[in-house]
Amino acid sequence: MISCIIVNLNEAENLKKCLQSLGDFAKEIIVVDLGSTDNSLEVAKDHNATVINHHRVDYVELVRNFSISKAKYDWILILDPDEQIPSQLKKVLGDIIKGQEYSAANIPRKNIFLGKWIAHTNWWPDRHIRFFKKGSVKWSDKIHSYPKVEGKVFQVPEKEELAIVHLGYANFSQFIKRQNRYSSIEAENRYGKGIRTSPINFFWWPTREFLVRYIRHKGFLDGFLGFALVFLMMVYQLTVFVKIWEIKKTKLKQ
Repeated sequence: MISCIIVNLNEAENLKKCLQSLGDFAKEIIVVDLGSTDNSLEVAKDHNATVINHHRVDYVELVRNFSISKAKYDWILILDPDEQIPSQLKKVLGDIIKGQEYSAANIPRKNIFLGKWIAHTNWWPDRHIRFFKKGSVKWSDKIHSYPKVEGKVFQVPEKEELAIVHLGYANFSQFIKRQNRYSSIEAENRYGKGIRTSPINFFWWPTREFLVRYIRHKGFLDGFLGFALVFLMMVYQLTVFVKIWEIKKTKLKQ
C-alpha cells in the first residue's frame, strides 16, 4: 500500500487539484502544513488527508525526512501541492510495486510556465526521486538536493504521459520572487563551501547558464518564454554572487 506526502503552504487551489489527480491511488494521504492561512486545511480534510502541522521552513528539503517518518505504509509517493499525477504514471508505479525489483523511481516532471510546457531550456525531463520504498531514501538538508538511495532505481521513460505535471509559475512575478529567495539560500551554501565573488565567477556562471540552457538544451525552441527564463537564470547567478559579496562584507564587520 502507498502513502502520499504533500508539504503545503497557502496553496489551497493547487492542493485541491493535486488531491483530485491522486484519486484513490494512495491508501494514506499526509499533508504537512507549514502554517497556511488560506483554506488549505479544509481542502485537505475534504479529501480525507491527515494534516500534520509544522513550523515554517525556507525550503522543502528541511522537512522531507520528517514528513517521510510520518508515513505508515511501505511505499511513499511525494508530491508538491502544485503538482498532479497522470493515470498512466500511476499504472507504472503500481507495476514497480508488483515487480519488487526496484526500491525507487526517478520520475520526469513536466514544467508548465504561464500555461505552456517548457519542453527544453533544461527543464525537461527534470527528473526527481518521488516514489520509493520506505527506508530506502534519505534527503540532506541542502536546497534542491538529490536524495541518497539504497537499492535499484527505475528510470521512468521520458514520455509526456508518464511525467508529473508541475504547475510551477502562473506569472513572471512569482518566478522572480521565488528566485530571489532561493538565491539567498544558495549564496549562504556557496559561501559555506568557500566560494567567493570574483570577476571570473561573475562572467562564468551566467555564461554557463546561457550555454547550457539556451544552446545545449535548445531553449530557443521554447520561444520567448525560453529566452526570458534563460535570461532570468543568468540574473539569478549574478544575484547569488552579489549576495556572497554581501555575506563576506557583513562577516568582516562582525
